[in-house]
Amino acid sequence: MIIRFVMKDAHVPAAVQETMNKRVHQRMDAYFKDEAEDATVITVRITEQKNTYKVEMTMPYLGHTLRTENQEREISLPALDKGIDVLERQMKKLRTRLGRDLRKKPAIAEDASAPELPEEEPSEKVVRVKRYAAKPMSVEDAILEMNLLGHSFYMFSNIETGMAATVYRRKDGDCGLIELESL
Repeated sequence: MIIRFVMKDAHVPAAVQETMNKRVHQRMDAYFKDEAEDATVITVRITEQKNTYKVEMTMPYLGHTLRTENQEREISLPALDKGIDVLERQMKKLRTRLGRDLRKKPAIAEDASAPELPEEEPSEKVVRVKRYAAKPMSVEDAILEMNLLGHSFYMFSNIETGMAATVYRRKDGDCGLIELESL
């Protein structure tokens, strides 16, 4: 397991960064003990704004991308600990979900890229373009992926229709589905 730290406008001392590295290894090594050391990359992105640290963690797990985001004042270690707790819960939830689905076996993703981070303010111009390979999946799997990423929508290739589709979180808490029709 490799832990990659990305600092954006954050001033984290080397000693604190080394402590963060040790904590992630202590808590997460057990989940990846059967893999090669460089098989999994956990990205920890730290940003600082007005004495508030935001710690975002992204990692591939069983073919899915797990993500968490936490904020703390003055020091980034508590945000990291909360992030690790959230990732562990997400991993257990995903294993349970995949264990129940007897139709397919979980496959390790060959190329798991980091998900798009939400923009802070809506803008009328495109400021970032994100491309990813959409693997065919069912609507239920797409909803699970959306929830694991913490996003309000998720675009995917619908395995039943073979067309591009998007699931989204409605204001009433339910999910909606948008399917493209061929023109």
